[in-house]
Order: sequence, then C-alpha cells, then structure tokens
Amino acid sequence: MHIRPAAWMKFLIPVVISLAVWFQFSYPQLAISNFSIDRVKAARIAEEYLNNERHADSRHFQKAAIFSMDQRTNRYLQKTIGFHGLQNFIKQHDFDLFYWLVRFFKENTKEEYLVEISSSSGEIIGFRHTIDENDARREISKEEALQKAEEFLKEKFKLFDPAQCTIRSNLAVHRDNRSDYVFSWQKNDVNIPWSHAPNSGTGKLLIEARVSGDELLSFNKNAFLVPDQFNRDIDNRKDLSRNIMVIIRILVTALFTYGVFLIIIRQNHLAMQTTKKFYIMAVVISFGLSLLSGFNQFEDILFSYKTTSPLNAYLWRFALNTIISAVFINIAILIPSLSGELLHYETSPNEKTGSFLHYIRTTFASRYLAESIVLGYLVCAILLGMQSFLFKIGQTHLGVWAEHKWIDNISTAYFPFLAAFTIGFKASFAEEIMYRFYAINLGKKIFNKISLGTKGGNILIAVLLSSLIWGFSHSNYPIFPVWFRGIEVTCLGIFLALIYLKFGIIPVLIAHYLFDVFWNNAGYIFGTSTPFYFYSSLSILLLPFGLAAVAFFMNKKEEERPLRWHLNKHQLYNLEILKAYLNTNKNAFMQKSQDQIKREITLHGWDPAVVEVALEDFFGNGGTSII
Repeated sequence: MHIRPAAWMKFLIPVVISLAVWFQFSYPQLAISNFSIDRVKAARIAEEYLNNERHADSRHFQKAAIFSMDQRTNRYLQKTIGFHGLQNFIKQHDFDLFYWLVRFFKENTKEEYLVEISSSSGEIIGFRHTIDENDARREISKEEALQKAEEFLKEKFKLFDPAQCTIRSNLAVHRDNRSDYVFSWQKNDVNIPWSHAPNSGTGKLLIEARVSGDELLSFNKNAFLVPDQFNRDIDNRKDLSRNIMVIIRILVTALFTYGVFLIIIRQNHLAMQTTKKFYIMAVVISFGLSLLSGFNQFEDILFSYKTTSPLNAYLWRFALNTIISAVFINIAILIPSLSGELLHYETSPNEKTGSFLHYIRTTFASRYLAESIVLGYLVCAILLGMQSFLFKIGQTHLGVWAEHKWIDNISTAYFPFLAAFTIGFKASFAEEIMYRFYAINLGKKIFNKISLGTKGGNILIAVLLSSLIWGFSHSNYPIFPVWFRGIEVTCLGIFLALIYLKFGIIPVLIAHYLFDVFWNNAGYIFGTSTPFYFYSSLSILLLPFGLAAVAFFMNKKEEERPLRWHLNKHQLYNLEILKAYLNTNKNAFMQKSQDQIKREITLHGWDPAVVEVALEDFFGNGGTSII
C-alpha cells in the first residue's frame, strides 16, 4: 500500500502557498518574542539584586520563577492601534511585553519579595516587598517620600524624567506603625483612546513607586493602565464563550454517553478486544505525561502557594488533585477509542487505514506508515496557511485579535519542549480520536440508518457536525470575538476530516500534533531565544520524522493477520463446556441461525467472546481464531 505520486503532487502547490501565506501574515507576530534571558539567568539576577541592593539574604527564602506576558496591554494595544502599532509602542517606550517574575517567600510569613525581570535584556523592571501591615517604619513626610521616589527612579531608569510626566497618584496610607506613600507618574506622550465607545477612557503608561520610611517597597518601570470600561467589555464578551461551552459540553457528553452505551451492549467485540491493549498503553503514556507535566510546571505551582498554610500540605493537595484528575481524564479517552474501533469496523470495513486496528493487525513499521507521517507534515503546513488566511480576514473585516497566553505556561516549564510535546501528544490523540475517528464513524452509522440522503451526503453531514462541535469547543481560547475561534477551527476540522477519510488516522494525528507543538514553540524558533530553547523545539517537531525514517528502513510487509480472541484460562474452560453443550444438542441448534443462538446464549449471561468462538467452531465458519 502506497500513497500515489498524483496525490503528492496535489499537495505540493497548496503547501507552497500555505507557507507563503503564513510567513506573510503570522511570522511577524512571532518576531516580537524575546527569550534571551532564561529561568536560570533570571533567578540569578533576582538573587543578586536581593542580596546586594536590598540586603536581604535570599538563602533564607524559598524561590519560584515563572514567565509572564502583559496580556491586558497586548490585548488593548492590538485592539486600539493594531499589531504594527503594538510593535512601534514597544520600541518607542522600551516596553517589556515579556518578563520573568521571581518570588522569594517563607512559610507562614507574609513577608516576601517579587522581582520582575525583562526577558530580553535582563533589566529589573519591577519590584515589590510585601510586609505585614503592623511592621514599623520611620515616619517621614509625603514630600520626603516623593523626593526619595524620584531620586531612585532617575538613577534606576535613566530615561525617567518627571518633567515629561504628570503626577497621577499621590496617596498616603496611614497604618498603626507607619505610613506608606504611593506615587505614579503618567507619561505625557502616551494617551491611547479606546475607540470602541466615546468617553470610555484612554490607555496610559505609568511609572509607579511605593515608599515607606527609608525603604522603597515597590516600583514599576512601565505599568500600562487599561481603561476599566474596556476590561468590562472583555468580560461581557467572555460570557458568550461560557454560554457556547455549556452547549458544547452537552453535545460532547452525549457523544461520550453513547460511546459508553456501545461498549456495554457490545462488550467483547473483536475489534475492541484486539485494540484494547494498544489504547490502554496510549492512556498510560498520556497519564504519565500528565504527572510529568505537574513536575515540569512545579515553579508555577510554587508561585501560586499562599503562605498562610504549610507548604507540604499545599503540595500534597495539589499532587492528589492532579493524580485524580489525570486518572479520570485519561481513562475517559478509552471510551471514544474502543467504541470508535467498533463503529469503524462495522461502518467502514474497506477503509483499513481509518483505524489503528489495521496497523495492529499488520505493522507500524511499513513504508506506507512512513509516507503517512510525511503527509502529516504537509497537512500541518496547509493548516498553518489556512489559519493565517482566515485570521487575516478576521482582522481586516471582523475586528478579530488574539492573545498569546500559551507562552506563559510553556515558558514557565523547566523544559518548554517537554510541555509542548505533552500538549501536542495529548491534544492530538484525544481530539482526533473523539472528533474524527469516533464522531465521523458514529455519524455514518446514524445518518445512513435514518437515510438523510445519499451515502456521500450522509458522510458530509457527519463531517460538518463533528467539525462544528470540535471547532466551537475551542471558544474559550483568548481570541476575540469569541465566536471567530469556533468558525476558524471548524474550517480546519473539515479539512482534517477530509484527510482522515482519504488517507486514514495517521496523517491527521501527526498534523494535529505538529500544529500544536509548532505554535507552542514557534516563539523560540522564530523569535529571540537561547540555543537550548531553539534546538529542543526543533527536535520535537522532527520527532515524527524520525519515526517515519525508522518505519521506512524497516519496511515490513502489510500482511493482515487474522483477528484473534485472547481468551484467558477461565474463558477457555467455559469454551469447552459450551462447545460440548452445542454438540450434545446439535439437532436443535442446527435449526436456528447463528445470530439467534448467539442472542439466546448471551441472554443467559455467557461471555460474548466465548459464545462467538464456540459458534464459529460449531458452524465451521471460523473467520477468527483464538490464542
């Protein structure tokens, strides 16, 4: 079995066009990513600042470092002045959209330090020292506090000039044992109105400082102030996303429930039994990746720790919740997997590569599988071009804008490439199994049964509905308007469904994996990053290609082995009993059909696998065998 040369040629031109579209429309958005400073450097910079300039011994504190992005500023500037305006704003005002947050804390103590470090330059752009409300400090006047703040900011940030700013906040907070003074200066040349509605506020760029006694408790080089009305508008938009997700959860629950129903009533269907070990192995791998992801994101877990409770208790709770959640989520993958094998075996018996049953019966080391993996790369390239084109239309005509929130979680991981691999593996396997493999074959079964139209028409209905459910299940992503993400992913889903129907399960799995991994690592590849980030990101993108190379050179024949029941000792014992019973009452049973006998015996509680093997032996039509 091979993919014909004509099929390769059909992909060539769309791939070239798609890559050109992606580089034209999407590549520039990655160029602003700058990861020159990694976690180790950021933590070292923070420790040196704490020890040398704040005279606080960092060894007495526990530490956590996470990567962050100013999502609100990114969102507001994209919406008001566009992406190119955002780029110019960053350059003109030396604004750091990406940064590291390094936290120093102690158990059961309110005091902690937070250091904000530019991911591009390593400059300390923000700081906060949190102390107890009852801590005492020397009393000073507001004028003295203002002078201290201005002198510090002038020395720390050479471009700070109070003459070019307007005092926005000038507050005194009086506590029992001290007074805190909060100051902020608004840069006069930054006043970006929200064009969505008149008189609803403007975006402002602030420099902030808090003084208490002789200490500068906090400062911030550039704090962008987003109008409150804009934030409220975003919250209103998210309500639509939440409503859509409720509907989607109902539909997915219905799909899942029917899968459970199929497995219960069909029990030991041969296709399910043959593939069961494979899917259990996949679920075990997915479960392991879920646990590994918790360790990989340990800094984020520490950063969220509230010091009012013991750290060990907090970590144990988190670990147990992670394990329990991973167990339920990953076991749930088995339902659409096994029921999908059953449905595909019955509705599409001639479309061999549409399920994993074919590869389990033949081999995973054939040249056809190698070709399918390479095809997955081409499909991914087309998906990238389609998405870029659709998004450009949305930006131009529908006021669409996106946020890159994924960067936070990926970059916070100890090993970003491993986080991206985990997301790619789990999302591609779970979603392609549910929405392509299971949902499309279920649609074939249902729509053919109720005869909505021609066979081809019924398949198209199944493709459209499964793609719509998959598409709008992404409506909670930070893309606005929220319905646009559903339309965009639905279009990608229709394309993936057509590839699935034509070339099978492997190309869509590989394409989906590559698509997710690519977007989670694209900032390291096309932006500014360290060699480790760059090469590790490339390695997991090339991982499927390595598997294709192995399969290509092994080049095993695709000879289908007969389906076999894997009966245990107890089943084999019952099999002999049932065979003896059938032979003893041979004359009575020969008057009935095989299906009639099967129904009668299984109604009395017999194992369907044992019944089916016994009847095949009894009628002499052994289409399957046992081991």
